[in-house]
Amino acid sequence: MIDTHCHLCDKRFDKDREQVLDRAFEAGVTHLIEIAYSPAIVPRAHALASRHPNLFLCLGVHPSEAAKVPDDYLATLRDHAGHARVVAIGETGLDFYRDHAPRPDQERWFRAQLGLADAMGLPVVIHQRSALEETLAILEELRPAAGGVLHCFDDGPEAVARARGIGFKLGLGGCLTYGHAALDQAVREAPGDMLVLETDSPYLEPEPRSLRRNEPALLGRVVARLCELKGWTKAEADRVTTANARELFRLPIGQGSLPASGNA
Repeated sequence: MIDTHCHLCDKRFDKDREQVLDRAFEAGVTHLIEIAYSPAIVPRAHALASRHPNLFLCLGVHPSEAAKVPDDYLATLRDHAGHARVVAIGETGLDFYRDHAPRPDQERWFRAQLGLADAMGLPVVIHQRSALEETLAILEELRPAAGGVLHCFDDGPEAVARARGIGFKLGLGGCLTYGHAALDQAVREAPGDMLVLETDSPYLEPEPRSLRRNEPALLGRVVARLCELKGWTKAEADRVTTANARELFRLPIGQGSLPASGNA
């Protein structure tokens, strides 16, 4: 399995980060993509990746950070995006639920990062909350050439059709286990080649929730629910979602890069 979206640089992992990674590998999570969504996280993310060859990076400016990050950071972000371990731009998008940044700032950084992704030939990881229509409208306007993923997908079949129309995949995590009827129907109807796995650790722990934190080792809970909805075996779910993640992020991985406990 590949966890395509996690935040292992979060302070909630400071006491046991290496053990968290060990548990992930033991649970069959062979590769991970760390999301460095603000300038302050980028050095920590690079350091983590340097210690773990099975961890890749996605770098960007989260919509909630859009008012804090100066426009000239885009040039620095472009430099960082040229690193061999960087496989995507983001998470970027629009968040009208929190409104931590003015909407014009959010949209300006969103459009800038879509342009950067095209310039670098990288896919984009999209965050949207209470802004689905506005987010999809911009994506349909600009149509990122390398595609991307709708992170933390929790919408219905209509959104699936629009995502497919622009070559995007759906990031499935803890929300899939929460009993959301529209999401369940969307996943039942979605073509298998659109689906990738994620945890968003330490957020969105899958059921049964401990109310503490999420971590990559719990990805199997998401897979179990995915299998129920699609009628797949666990082996099928692992094979399909791993192939989709490798294709989208063009991950330079093969059997030789797996940890001893891996079974991709």
